[in-house]
Amino acid sequence: AAAHVLERLGPFTTEKGGLLEVEQVCFKEGRANLIIKYPGASDKSIAFVGSHMDVVPANPETWERDPFTLTVEGNNLYGRGTTDCLGHVALVTEMMVALAQ
Repeated sequence: AAAHVLERLGPFTTEKGGLLEVEQVCFKEGRANLIIKYPGASDKSIAFVGSHMDVVPANPETWERDPFTLTVEGNNLYGRGTTDCLGHVALVTEMMVALAQ
């Protein structure tokens, strides 16, 4: 996910003459996160929008249902990633693109 976000934001980074300062941080190999800074109206402007892109391993033996199969029970969804943040990552990415334009 980080590579896709970096590609999408690439044209708007300070390295390319844009407004976004983008830093990739990786605390564990293969599980990168990004810090994206957009300039505020003053040096006192601050906001934080957070999400995560990494997925931790799932051991099917510790789940009540198969984590790799979507299970629908009434209004509930069960399965790995059913309440994950990747939709939010996409939204934040497009928000940053819109701000940078």
